[in-house]
Amino acid sequence: MDGTLAAARRGLRALGAALCLCVLAVDRLDAQRIIGTAKLSGVVLVDSLERPIAGAEVILHSVGLSARSDSAGEFAFSNLPTGRHRLTVRAVGYQSVAVDLDIPAEGLENLDLLLRPAATELKRVDVRAKAVPHYLADFESRRNLGIGRFMDSTTLWTHGDPSQWAQRLVEQTPGLRAVGYGASKALVTTRGIGTFRRLPSGDVSDVQRGARQACYARIIVDGVIRYNSQNEEGLFDVTNWSGPPFVAAEFYTSAQLPAEFNRLGTVSCGALVLWTRR
Repeated sequence: MDGTLAAARRGLRALGAALCLCVLAVDRLDAQRIIGTAKLSGVVLVDSLERPIAGAEVILHSVGLSARSDSAGEFAFSNLPTGRHRLTVRAVGYQSVAVDLDIPAEGLENLDLLLRPAATELKRVDVRAKAVPHYLADFESRRNLGIGRFMDSTTLWTHGDPSQWAQRLVEQTPGLRAVGYGASKALVTTRGIGTFRRLPSGDVSDVQRGARQACYARIIVDGVIRYNSQNEEGLFDVTNWSGPPFVAAEFYTSAQLPAEFNRLGTVSCGALVLWTRR
């Protein structure tokens, strides 16, 4: 019995040793297949431009090795087995390339690998711009300059009634206020430079209704001067406008007034430029 057990143990030890030898032999064979003396080197370039691509990944699938191209686009492998190898090159923004190479014992050097830029499909972008009416083209150009105060119908008609434009204008324009004389109102600026020998107070009818001397702003409607801040000139009654609704307004102090609105000389009390859908 004891002899039988001892013989069994000896047999198991011999089997284990044989298995170890087999594993070592297989490992040596794999090492002989993977490890060699050949070298492979080259450069990754942009197709047609031949500009180097840095950071491209170069993969040798047969030996499980990979490398990255440097700033000059160059890469290198060493200790490669000879024979046929599948090589893949890929880089962000470029189409991947796969080639089969036969590497001889002396290796391959100065291999050029050309990548084409990947085609990028751009998403469709719809650009919609609000068209500027032709009669407000110059108004918008001046507004873009940022000199003066500007209001369009979205501001002038905030109260829901185009006839309330003057109220909204006064609310939004520092230095501008509406003063009453009888049942009428005129716009007065507090930012004039005071060059008048005598401030205007309107014509005889305005004075009879209670108009007083003040720095009344010049009023220009669709490019035409309706009130010019002159003595004994009838005031512009903002409550009695019977023309088309105003769709835009510009207000300038005397120092801001563009030349096209100051052809008759210096405006001491500023100017209000109004526009309709003409």
